[in-house]
Amino acid sequence: MKKIIEKIRASKTAFTAGVILLIVNPPLGWVGFMFGGYLSAKYHSPKYMLIATIVYAITWGMAGTGLLLAGPRGVALAKSILKKVFVKIKRIFKKNDETNE
Repeated sequence: MKKIIEKIRASKTAFTAGVILLIVNPPLGWVGFMFGGYLSAKYHSPKYMLIATIVYAITWGMAGTGLLLAGPRGVALAKSILKKVFVKIKRIFKKNDETNE
């Protein structure tokens, strides 16, 4: 099994796909779960919360697949990319807050 995983990780395409899955996973899971919670509260229907939970569970599968494909090096790369994106988003919100005062 270990040799198969190493062979998969040696592929540049698999590595790239794994990193993409690792990058897309957190925002998709968080937004999907929050949106489902919002719809559940707005329409007083638990079916939206069930859908949100399923979406969130799927993102865990995406994370596992991304980890399998990209390995520890891909996780480090995805973390650094996400950190840069979140820092930029934080700066934008901070700048908007300063201009609105």
